[in-house]
Amino acid sequence: MNVTWGTRTPMGLLAVLLVPFALGVVTVLLLVTAWLEDSFLSPRSLILYTVNSRSRRVSAEDVERMVVLQSERLLRDVRH
Repeated sequence: MNVTWGTRTPMGLLAVLLVPFALGVVTVLLLVTAWLEDSFLSPRSLILYTVNSRSRRVSAEDVERMVVLQSERLLRDVRH
């Protein structure tokens, strides 16, 4: 291989186009993840789902109390 300093091989068009495409994919992935978190994994949506899927005798306050107790237990386990 005869390489001299100062000469560069040209970057292919596909390689140049892949950089913005990869950034776009990462951006879309982050936006979808944030939307899923807000829509399905937020404490409010989990409480509403539990209330709607369980018996009608369970109130939102009961489910919220259960979530708070479980969260405190999980936080206690993480700290130790």
